[in-house]
Order: sequence, then C-alpha cells, then structure tokens
Amino acid sequence: MRDQGLTASIVICTFNRLALLKAAVESCLRDASPAGLDFEVVIADNSPSGHARTYADERAAAGQPVRWVGVSPPNISLARNAGLHAARAGLVAFLDDDSVVERGWLDHFVATLEAAGADAAVGPVRPVFEEGRAPAWDPEGRAFTRVLPAPSGTPIQTGGRRRTRGFAISTASSIWRRATCFTDPQPFDPAFGASGGEDLDLFLRLEGRGCRFVWCAEAGVRESIPASRTDPRYQRLRAYSGGQVYAAAAMHNAPSGPRVAAGILTLAVLQTGLNLGRVAGAAAIRPLTGEAGRGRLTRCTLRLASAAGKLVWWRKLPLYHVEKPPGA
Repeated sequence: MRDQGLTASIVICTFNRLALLKAAVESCLRDASPAGLDFEVVIADNSPSGHARTYADERAAAGQPVRWVGVSPPNISLARNAGLHAARAGLVAFLDDDSVVERGWLDHFVATLEAAGADAAVGPVRPVFEEGRAPAWDPEGRAFTRVLPAPSGTPIQTGGRRRTRGFAISTASSIWRRATCFTDPQPFDPAFGASGGEDLDLFLRLEGRGCRFVWCAEAGVRESIPASRTDPRYQRLRAYSGGQVYAAAAMHNAPSGPRVAAGILTLAVLQTGLNLGRVAGAAAIRPLTGEAGRGRLTRCTLRLASAAGKLVWWRKLPLYHVEKPPGA
C-alpha cells in the first residue's frame, strides 16, 4: 500500500549485523532529513533468526517510523526486493547496514533528483577503518572509496563505451523513482543474490530502457570497514568475484550478447596476461622496495584476480556465503 504523505522509504537490508544495523538506522532517524521530510525506514532482515525484529519493534513502539520485514533464504536480491515491495513511498532509497548517513543525506538526494529530473541518483561512500587507518597496501584507502569528483547532477552512465570511468556504481547510497525504476516483479535478479552484482545488473537493465542516473555529491555515507575486509587474501577473493559479476551483468544486459561476450573475454585474456607480467615484476623487485613494494605487489594481484574472474563469469563465486560478517 502506497502512502502519498511519505516522501521516501529508506530500505536497509541486513544479515546478522545488529550493532552495525542499529547505527545505520539511528543515523537515518537523526540525520537523514534536517529539513523535516517525511520518511520511513524499512529493515529487510535476511538472517535466518530474524535478529533485527525485536529492535525494529522497539523503535516502532517508541513512535519511530521503522518497520521490519523478514526474508528467506539468504539472498541479497530477495532482501532488496522484499524491502522494496514493503516500502510505501514513491521514492525508495537504499542504505547498506554497515553505513551511516551524513547530515542532510535524504534532503540532498531528493533535491538533486528533482532538479535533474533523473530516475535515480547515487552518492559518495567513504570508509571508516576499524583499525583507525587504511591498510598498508592501500594507504589512501582508494579501494574502499566510491567518490566521483563531479558536481551534483552530473550524469552517470553504467555501460557501453561512454560509461563513467573510475567509478564503481552501487546501491550503497542511492535513491530511485519507483514508478520508472521498479516495474519488474523482481527488479533485483536473484541469480546475483549470493555473488553480489545485483545492483550493477539493475543499473544496466534500466539504462537499456532509457532511465537516467545522476551523481549527488552531498549525499554521502560512511562505511564501516572491519580489519578482515582489508586482508589482501579476502580482497583478492572480492576482486575475482567482482570480475565475474561485471562480466555476467554486462553480458546479461547487452543487446548483442555474443559480440559483447567475445569482447569482454578477449579483453580479459589481454588483462590477465598483462597483469601476470606486472605481478612477476612486482614480486621480483619486492625485496628491494620494502613496504611500498609489498603494496604494489598486492595491488597487482588484485588486478590479476579481477581479470581472471571475467574469464569464468558463468561460475559466480557465492561471495556473500563465503565471507564472514563481523559479529552482531
């Protein structure tokens, strides 16, 4: 049931991360709209135990606009779809359960979306490291930062030769027009529910239908990065999976599938060969370059893992079932 009085529904999908979820919800209630927009928070709980239900009920009993919906089995696409279907507003924003919003997050999103007349807008994601600093192999935290150095309203293109370079688009901080973006029964494809990439798949599909996306520089969130996620071994796994889902989503949404598949695989072979050379070179000089050399070697292996993932795109790694989330 739609509520015409609501400006937006904020959907937060969660899986066994209650402490982080609480911080995310409280940040929305406190900082999402200093301007006083009417919004609700929908918690799509994908954990088998329904771990967030008691918390959601407590917030609702206290008069806060928080609702809970249970989702099973564990699958991020099913969780996003359930949260979306439970949402009652015409605008739907997504926030990850390990992030907190910056002040005015929703106000900026709504203003940018209306000014641009776009179908969806995305905002910056900046890391907050559990250890207090970025890992030595990435001292500036670039691998954990999703920021487009452009003013609000700048168009974003997700596919094709004109796609926006150097920016990994996602739903992590985003807002969407329900009427134009969520017309499919299951907007987020469950086939990507264990591996991730369901958001890229949706962006590419909508772009093929003529939907427009823009950047909102002021709608930022801060993402909590536990020490386990900065481990190079985990990052290689994530890079490999990222290569797989990029290739799978691109091929799935290409109007000329075989030609695009051939192009992606050809490029992946070239990238794999190039990065094998880079890894060999970085390994050879590592003893002479200390910490900087170790960082360079790690970054080279991440690029190699990403390229290799594209070569076996049809066997998507169930990353969300492999990784161990921090304790709730």
